[in-house]
Amino acid sequence: MRHFNKDSLDYKFEQKFEAGIVLSGAEAKSLRLHGAQFNGSKVEIINGVPILFNITIQPYQYATNQTIDKSSQRQLLLTTKEISKLISLRHQKYMIIPIAIFLKGKWFKVELGVGRKMRKFEKREKIRQQEAKRGI
Repeated sequence: MRHFNKDSLDYKFEQKFEAGIVLSGAEAKSLRLHGAQFNGSKVEIINGVPILFNITIQPYQYATNQTIDKSSQRQLLLTTKEISKLISLRHQKYMIIPIAIFLKGKWFKVELGVGRKMRKFEKREKIRQQEAKRGI
């Protein structure tokens, strides 16, 4: 089960990372059932802590007394070495965006891509290459 971010198709990634995500039990159950929506989601590093913004997880319908903010900030779990690498890449004007959320064993993981947004001529070239590949 893998939920993709369609906005990530507009980026050219230099590196990819795999990070854990901090969820409540109801959020994890809801993620298994409904998935997530990546509407303009991004990752920022605030005080050395990577935080995922603008990802929407629907509330779990059977959870009692939950007050969930559907698009709240969620902390990501990375090693200090990976965090320092992300900070240095962020200073080089690279964007950090989530590509997908998936299950690995019993844990939810977020695949992060570090890269730059493609320009229009790069997108057109990518489409031409894909069409040429299909034609062959």
